[in-house]
Amino acid sequence: MRLSTLAWWCGNGHRNIPENRVCTHCGASRHEKHAQVHSSERAVVYYNPLTGEHRTPARADVPMPAVYAGQGFERREILNMGQWEKEANVVHEATSFAPGNEPVNTGVEAPKRDPKLIDELAHLVASEPGEWT
Repeated sequence: MRLSTLAWWCGNGHRNIPENRVCTHCGASRHEKHAQVHSSERAVVYYNPLTGEHRTPARADVPMPAVYAGQGFERREILNMGQWEKEANVVHEATSFAPGNEPVNTGVEAPKRDPKLIDELAHLVASEPGEWT
């Protein structure tokens, strides 16, 4: 299914045609970037700069445990998930998931065909129920 934009409205309520990148009435940009996320709501990881290892805490609004601090971990807030995925060589499943792109286990092989078994099954299918033994 293909969608096409017929019009867009700026933050001040002015209607614009799809080709315009800025509002023709007030100059507001079509794409706004002004999200302010509180530090307690940002994604957090504990990162060890010496080993490159990272740990994901259960909650972002609690201080880092002393065990991790003693091992050299630092608390990092993830401001750009795409950049973090590239740096840490990980995938953020919540933003990357789409039905049908799940990993497929390619290590499983189909069972080998046994000609003797196939002949035996063909004989059973062709026979009468009283002949089965």
